[in-house]
Amino acid sequence: MLFWQSMQYDHIEATSEDDFVTKSVAVLKERITQSLDEFGSAIIGLSGGSTPKAIYTALGKEDLDWSNVFIFLVDDRYIDASDSDSNQKLVHETLLTNASIPDENIIFPDTSLPLEECIKTYEVNLAELLSKGIPHTVTLGLAEDGHIASLFPPVPPAGYGDHLVIHTETDAFAVHDRITTTMVVIGSADRKIFFLKGDQKKFVWDEMMQSEDSEDMDRWPAKAALQLGGGVVVSLFA
Repeated sequence: MLFWQSMQYDHIEATSEDDFVTKSVAVLKERITQSLDEFGSAIIGLSGGSTPKAIYTALGKEDLDWSNVFIFLVDDRYIDASDSDSNQKLVHETLLTNASIPDENIIFPDTSLPLEECIKTYEVNLAELLSKGIPHTVTLGLAEDGHIASLFPPVPPAGYGDHLVIHTETDAFAVHDRITTTMVVIGSADRKIFFLKGDQKKFVWDEMMQSEDSEDMDRWPAKAALQLGGGVVVSLFA
């Protein structure tokens, strides 16, 4: 696999949708294998959306020591876990269809709880997981409005605060209430992998990279992720 350095991140460019999935899976498999070899386990944060569906499905079919892989959600919508818009439903129907990850290694928010209790419980469970070490990898997207996870511009101060998990709200989508990890979690990851598909996503990424430094924190949370250490990989098909 060929990488080339572009500003602050490694760039993988795909020539087709199949190539995009293949190269994205290869990056994730490589990262999981490295973490398993070095630490004996791999802690992976997963984002949702339509772009990673095929990637997660294909990844789940790879020959890996899934018994020592731990996964959590970077964010989710505050809806029933069986809802079609639920990120945990997405992960169950893609990655977990084939990857034999033990139930105790799967850390998802319990959206059947009242919202405040859901947030607090997820933070406790995530803190227990991260007591084993920082996230080895998190997967991220980039929306047309510039949000990553459910950190919507302008990102509230709590998104850069001390908590691991917060509640955010948006009027831009049908599901207003969101549960999201903060930059404490995202920024601490040893490797952040962005999956970008389509000309519009490339345009937004380029716009962000060309923006003034004064716009960084509130307008572009992805820039904060770039600046907080660890490696960044952008897998692009446009």
